[in-house]
Amino acid sequence: MKMEDQFNEKVRSISEMPPIPVPTPGEQEEMPPLKPSNWLWQSIVATALCCLPFGIVGIIYAVKVDSLYFTGRYDEAERVAGKARLWTLLAFGAGLLYLIIWSILFATGLLPDAMEQIIESNASGYNF
Repeated sequence: MKMEDQFNEKVRSISEMPPIPVPTPGEQEEMPPLKPSNWLWQSIVATALCCLPFGIVGIIYAVKVDSLYFTGRYDEAERVAGKARLWTLLAFGAGLLYLIIWSILFATGLLPDAMEQIIESNASGYNF
């Protein structure tokens, strides 16, 4: 009998619990949109390996995305994520262009002349 009494008591306690509130259709909270990609790690890689100035701008925009999203400013977060993407891709593109130019100069044999011209144009007048 002891088992039955315990069971009955549990059933009674469950039936005495308040009902779970179900929101009406007008009360339902709207789901926030998905968080846009912040492009942070890509911006860091672009800064380290490709183009420092463009990559830094990409990092600055990338850091702003999460703070805007979590404060509920979803449209601004989306816009800033687009800017972070743009600057990150520009940094990758600039690094790729730089690599292509140096590869062409190396392949054509013009690299020594180009380096000599750079050194001469930046010389301060002292001969070392």
